[in-house]
Amino acid sequence: MSNLDRGWVLTCFGTAVGAGILFLPVQAGLSGIWPIIFLTLIIFPITYISHRGITRIVTSCPKVTDIVGAVEYDLGHTAGFVVSILYFLSIVTICVGYATGLTNIINSFLVNQMHFAEMSRPLLTFIILAIMTSILLGNEKVMVAVASVLTFPLIILLFALSVYMIPQWNLSAFYEPFVIKDFIKYTFLLLPILIFAMNFSPICSSLGAFYRKQYNSVDEAVKHSDSVVKWNSILLLFFVMFFVFSLFFSTTPEILLSAKQRNIDALTAISLAYNLKILQYLFPIIALLAITSSYFGHFVGTREGLGGIIVKTITSKNPELKNKLNHNQIKLISTLILFTMLWFLAVYNPSILSIISALAAPIIALYAYLMPVLLMKYIPRLRIYRSKLAAFVFIMGIFTVVGYFVGKTM
Repeated sequence: MSNLDRGWVLTCFGTAVGAGILFLPVQAGLSGIWPIIFLTLIIFPITYISHRGITRIVTSCPKVTDIVGAVEYDLGHTAGFVVSILYFLSIVTICVGYATGLTNIINSFLVNQMHFAEMSRPLLTFIILAIMTSILLGNEKVMVAVASVLTFPLIILLFALSVYMIPQWNLSAFYEPFVIKDFIKYTFLLLPILIFAMNFSPICSSLGAFYRKQYNSVDEAVKHSDSVVKWNSILLLFFVMFFVFSLFFSTTPEILLSAKQRNIDALTAISLAYNLKILQYLFPIIALLAITSSYFGHFVGTREGLGGIIVKTITSKNPELKNKLNHNQIKLISTLILFTMLWFLAVYNPSILSIISALAAPIIALYAYLMPVLLMKYIPRLRIYRSKLAAFVFIMGIFTVVGYFVGKTM
């Protein structure tokens, strides 16, 4: 693997590490050990094959383009427009969770650690989002670069935390009785959040386009992009699940239930539960870094997606208008729309676990799990890239779409 490939692995890894890994232990701690073990055994192949499918669609396209362009090449503008909407929805729901999570983490830190009087939630949310948005408007490229640089120390901190908690492990969960109904219920509830935590599909289109441009040979481009996706999936499997197991064994269901009820992440909940100064300050800061670093990249992607939808809508009947549009104005309009929407929803304080399970993960499954399998089945040039596990990935995608709703009814 070249230095270029390793750089892309780190980029993909940073895309995945965010709110998902912080909220996954909350649901995992309430689900019991057996659903966690079962999903750990199957999550690698479905993560690898699904994300590989997106990159292969782009990398194997005869022209250098992104996922929307690749689908347009094979199926026309209407299909491309549908994919652009699906891509936008898969990211914007993540931003809603991030905006809500940032507000809750900062509010908890100011009240519990800094002992400030609780601020009006609409005002606090407005200040947080205004600062984030103004930074992006001021110097977007620098901010995204800084957010990317934060990924590596964040990885080290989270791994060190996982190791630090080992002496606190309580393995009594292995002696809990296996109840088939509970196992099925909590597997359905846990699957969408795990899919979300392992998701790096927003970067896969750029990854495929880069390697398609880098190599004249399609086979060579596919080989390198496949390698990046494979090694990133392996790293995520080890890193995410080690973190989940470490927090699962070292905390109690009561602490994690409190996190769910208060709509905060696992680290913030632990910082409030244990009377250790270093944990009380370090854990919320780690959580804040994790969500902030991912928020910038996802906000930029969401804004670009919304801007693309606006442009496609305006130019649907007259493509020549595209060159006459004021793209800076469209960018500003997209920013204001997203700011207003995120502010309203974050003030409302929807359950982050519900956002992930009922909205974000199902849309990710449609985009990253179901769509590539269908395209590789019905588009002739893509049939050679079909996996033997395509049916399994498709079924797991369906389970992800309905998992939250099935689990809630059991």
